[in-house]
Amino acid sequence: MPLLNSPSDEKTLYSLVGTTILEEVNLHGDDDNMVSLHNEARVWRRRFNILLFTLLTTIALLIGAGIYAVMVLGPLGSSDTCTCVAPGSIPVTSGVQIPYTPAPVEYVNKHIIANSYNKAKFMGHPRPELDEAWSELLAGTMMRFSDEELMLAGNATSIRHKEGGFVGGLGVSHSLHCLKRIKQYLHPEYYYNDDEDMDELWLHLDHCLESLRQQLLCSADVNIYTLRWTPHSKTKPSIQIPQAHACVNWDHLHSWMLGRAAKYEDLVKQE
Repeated sequence: MPLLNSPSDEKTLYSLVGTTILEEVNLHGDDDNMVSLHNEARVWRRRFNILLFTLLTTIALLIGAGIYAVMVLGPLGSSDTCTCVAPGSIPVTSGVQIPYTPAPVEYVNKHIIANSYNKAKFMGHPRPELDEAWSELLAGTMMRFSDEELMLAGNATSIRHKEGGFVGGLGVSHSLHCLKRIKQYLHPEYYYNDDEDMDELWLHLDHCLESLRQQLLCSADVNIYTLRWTPHSKTKPSIQIPQAHACVNWDHLHSWMLGRAAKYEDLVKQE
């Protein structure tokens, strides 16, 4: 029995065979597309894992840096704004604790000049203008601190302020007080009465000199100075400091101190 009864049957068979071949080709094409999509998914999955690892590593490093900063630099100040600008690169030795202070410390570059040619108001013989200058400089010596601030400052305590908190001061005020007393001691006839206890005064000055000596060594000035001959120094050369110092901005700091100033009347008296 013949398989093909007519030419039309042959055409039909060719048509069916062609359709089957095309479908098979299309199926193979779909497989290739599936493989391609699978490969792309693997590539993007790998990229995503790399990006996720990088992000988590960066976050961990930032958290570690923050913890290190708190441990080395100490806690942040209170509600007062503290603008701390380091004078250049200041290395911090491992294990050294930086003392807490609520003072808004910032630095400025300044040349230190100490001679009579600039007619400094703090130099020269006793006179009302000099005394007034020292009085203004020492204004704000006693200041009001909060309980939290003294707790951060080594869990310290002091005399209470009548309106709450404590009364204290900054180290710079004590150093300036000592300098003023030494300056006055150079002119006893102007500043002291005949009934002044000079022995007690001398003990006070000896304490001041030792305190200033330790302060100078603690905050050692490492700026380089140079030598030169001048008409005023024929046997020993004069020194000059070519570099500008990195100084605490005194005007900014003193303004903050005056805003917290306290008086003796503010102290809680002993019972």
